[in-house]
Amino acid sequence: MARLTALLSVLVLSGPVQAQDIVLPEPTSGAAPEAAAGSSPPEAAAIEVAPAIRDGAVQKAEQSAATPAPAHVSGLAPVSALPDQIRMGASLPQPGILRLTGEVAAITLALELPADAAPAQGLRLDLRSAINILPDTAAMQVTVNDAAPVDLPLRNFGDFRAVDLPAAALKPGVNRIGITLRQPHRVFCGPDASFAVWTELNLARSGAVLTGRAAASAQDFARALQQQVRAGLPLTVLAPEGTDPGVLRQLTDALGSAMQGRAFIQIRTPYDMAPRPGASVLLVPAEAPQLDYRLDGSGAPVMAVAYRDATLPDMAEVLQALASTTPQADAELLAPGQPATLAQLGQGDIVGNTRYFRQDIPFRLPDDWLLLANQKARLDLHYGHAANLPQGSILLVKVNDETVRLLPLDRDGGKLLAPLPVGFAARLLHAGVNRLSFEMMVPGNPPDIACPPRQTDMLVIARDSSLTVPRSPAMRLPGLAATLTGLSAPSVRADPQAADPARMQLAAAQLAASLRPAAQPDPAASLVVMDFSTLPNALADVSLRALQEALFPAPPPAATPAQPVPTFRLSAAEPAAPEPPAQPARSWSPLAWLTRLGDRIGKSAFLASGENLSDWLAGRRGDALLIVLDPDQPQALGLILGPDAQIRGIGRALDALRSSGQGHGGAALLSNDGSSQLWSPVALPRLQEPVTAANLFPILGNYASWSPFLFACALLGLGLLSVLPALAIVIVYRKRRLR
Repeated sequence: MARLTALLSVLVLSGPVQAQDIVLPEPTSGAAPEAAAGSSPPEAAAIEVAPAIRDGAVQKAEQSAATPAPAHVSGLAPVSALPDQIRMGASLPQPGILRLTGEVAAITLALELPADAAPAQGLRLDLRSAINILPDTAAMQVTVNDAAPVDLPLRNFGDFRAVDLPAAALKPGVNRIGITLRQPHRVFCGPDASFAVWTELNLARSGAVLTGRAAASAQDFARALQQQVRAGLPLTVLAPEGTDPGVLRQLTDALGSAMQGRAFIQIRTPYDMAPRPGASVLLVPAEAPQLDYRLDGSGAPVMAVAYRDATLPDMAEVLQALASTTPQADAELLAPGQPATLAQLGQGDIVGNTRYFRQDIPFRLPDDWLLLANQKARLDLHYGHAANLPQGSILLVKVNDETVRLLPLDRDGGKLLAPLPVGFAARLLHAGVNRLSFEMMVPGNPPDIACPPRQTDMLVIARDSSLTVPRSPAMRLPGLAATLTGLSAPSVRADPQAADPARMQLAAAQLAASLRPAAQPDPAASLVVMDFSTLPNALADVSLRALQEALFPAPPPAATPAQPVPTFRLSAAEPAAPEPPAQPARSWSPLAWLTRLGDRIGKSAFLASGENLSDWLAGRRGDALLIVLDPDQPQALGLILGPDAQIRGIGRALDALRSSGQGHGGAALLSNDGSSQLWSPVALPRLQEPVTAANLFPILGNYASWSPFLFACALLGLGLLSVLPALAIVIVYRKRRLR
């Protein structure tokens, strides 16, 4: 344990561990604890600090006990989840970087200070703004708890620069930091200009400036980890090379379960000299399992987990502290057949004051909700807009990014209008998470000067607006969605026959830790992380070349040699442009016409794709392929990682498939940017409730919409069958009359 203490001293003094600070000798068998210097007992699992470094670390630690520690910053965190794509208002385009976009923007941040912390020396904000902001009038207003707001001019248009504010209103516990921005554009005014004005805040380097380092604890570690997870930063687990994969998986599973899969865990070695984003975990072998907490050189807490053999120390206290943190709210469940107001969906009054404005309202539908016919859903929209908005101002009402209504905003303004019923096709909705969106665009008048200041709000959508979704029979489209919904972290494992088992084990551990808990876990659901070394039987008929072209990075295009420019000229007239090559005349034949007609009927006969997987992969690009390993066991999934697959992006794509319920089909091509492409072979929707008189027509409508061609053939067949009894009756009576 003395060696572990010395290693932690190096961590405390230097921040990230340097490669020259730690020596990892080979373990010696049979060595006693009292062995001579240079040997290492087996129970220490070969962790040793070089004596010179160790003595220097102890000496520096003794000196640091008498001198005050340098100041460090306790990071800020958003109160609610933010999108990772640039949106109007607040977003997290990069981990730990908060961007506030638009002429006006506001956000509330949380800053939690320990109860025994020394009084803060100040509130630090690390800022930078876009060059398009008008510096004379652009300003930020900062409010700490209930104190008077402080105005800051926005003049930093280069790299991030720290601004210190008074911190008299900060207190132990949770503090509210309100930020309101006014960012007029320099020259232009309009929807496009709204995206050109923004201010970014580095959350990791912003917060309360604290001096004096109290002993770290489980609560301090959990608090710091909660703040960095809300800021979009990962948790770093430092594990030396050769660490038992089973022990590492135990640790990541425990941390991921406590954080409910809302944090990405990156696994690195202590030799990695790259900076760590906030709190981190150090996993080391030792003589006995033990848990310890320290602060690194930047003031961030480090939880040292010392294990022996396959036994981890008791982490109940820190796991309970992590589990007690407030999780990010999921989308509210909407009950079909009953109107739900925006307030019931977790959305208050919507106020838009930027030339381009968009507000997304997520909500969930039951997992067995399915309507494919022409049933109607309805939005009772209660809205109003300012008077005298420029001509061409519009409001788009969207459902899952499909525009269902366009409303002009250049007339009848200045008041809240009567509720407007907006009907739309219910087939635009699906099981899982859906989005209702309001998108406003107000052109500049004129667009080539700065926007004039406004005294009124542009758009208001009242929270009593309601959404009504019709009921549906309990039906589901077959595919990956059902298995992904019931997948749990222990069911994610690595392929033991992979060519690079270490990479697959790390990928499986990271994916499992970032997997959110299932509402109803399915013990039969499983996911195997694999590479190209052992392809499953489900891909036996798939071209290996098609797989490689889809998952391997595209080769750079070959450079064609430049043709030499002619230096001679034989005529003073302009050379005539070459005529395009004549297209061959398309011959018509009955067989070719029937073939084309059959192809069109085949493509439109089903809601799903009639292509096989090889043909579907042609021309597509991705970084991982999610498939069903065995058609006879649809609950066993496989994830084939490409050489450039990034686990964080692939995990986001998996989480999006789980939450949206859109994983219909037999395979999905996942990308590092979190997007996915679905291959849906022909398969009938599955009915999960008895057929009754009440649900007969919706069921028939779903089947008819799934395949109009087959439904028409079935009706034609029933019509022909109904003719047979009539023919039989005619024939029988005719014979009797002829007698």
